[in-house]
Amino acid sequence: MQFNEYLKTCRTANSHTQEALVHALYSFDTEHFKGLDTTTLSKWERGITKPKLAKQVSIIKYFQTLTHVVLPCFDSYSEAEIEESICKVGMQNIITESKSKKLILNFPSDSMSIDDLRVYQLKNFIMIDKVININTYLDKDFNHGFTQLEADDFKKWAQLPGNLFLVCEYFEEIIGLLFVLKLKKSAFEKIINGIIMEKELKNEDFALPHEEGSSYILSFFTLNKKAASMLFVRYYAHLISHQKYIHEVGVATFMEDAQKLIENINLPYHTSSMVGQGKELQFFKAPLSSFLATESVIKMILTKQECKEE
Repeated sequence: MQFNEYLKTCRTANSHTQEALVHALYSFDTEHFKGLDTTTLSKWERGITKPKLAKQVSIIKYFQTLTHVVLPCFDSYSEAEIEESICKVGMQNIITESKSKKLILNFPSDSMSIDDLRVYQLKNFIMIDKVININTYLDKDFNHGFTQLEADDFKKWAQLPGNLFLVCEYFEEIIGLLFVLKLKKSAFEKIINGIIMEKELKNEDFALPHEEGSSYILSFFTLNKKAASMLFVRYYAHLISHQKYIHEVGVATFMEDAQKLIENINLPYHTSSMVGQGKELQFFKAPLSSFLATESVIKMILTKQECKEE
């Protein structure tokens, strides 16, 4: 989707004339929309010109306020269509800027085409046990064995319909994984404040796909930035298509190496606690509205034609 299509769709869906929208935007954000008129708005809608990214974000925030929806006017798009609209190179740039060396390795990727990478739901993946074993090993290494999670825990959670357990494959080789839990808000608050650990989660703590809950990133690891990009593109598409049922996004980590990546995807620091033998566990979280309505995300999802893909 292009910004001009999105703008016109949202204006029409909310029964605004161009004149009414000009007035509403000026009242909502005088700094950004001082001097806006119907001629300029018409050019935006026809794709002749386009507002700066900060103004695009402000327009989306106006419709957020009006509709109480995180990214309004995406209702008519499927998750697959949303995924296709996200600029993979843009996501790759966010990943690259994090300079994470432990979560994103530097396996050669120049000759690796994004078209040859496949992302699957783990529960439908033929090598599920192999992926689970890899993740279990990584979890014990990254988290110093503190979580005490075993392969059976990950495999059980992978089958739950609200969770998103993704694996990235390249010619039958596993090159990345991203595991995300969907928790009921009460369980999420306990996890993100260090009151309970993942091992203590019970079946009733998990939210169903069409039940309100929060998204908790459990595991992430890839061999290179292209695989990381593909996994996060699928994750963002999932968040957008399920936005009515996701309240917050969060993650916990012991790793300094992970913090820059977490900040780059707009998850601010929340709190920390000392656990085990003097290890600091840091927690990050954000409302879904703040997580998605940022310049970096809007640039990825509303400028597809300008995205220079492979």
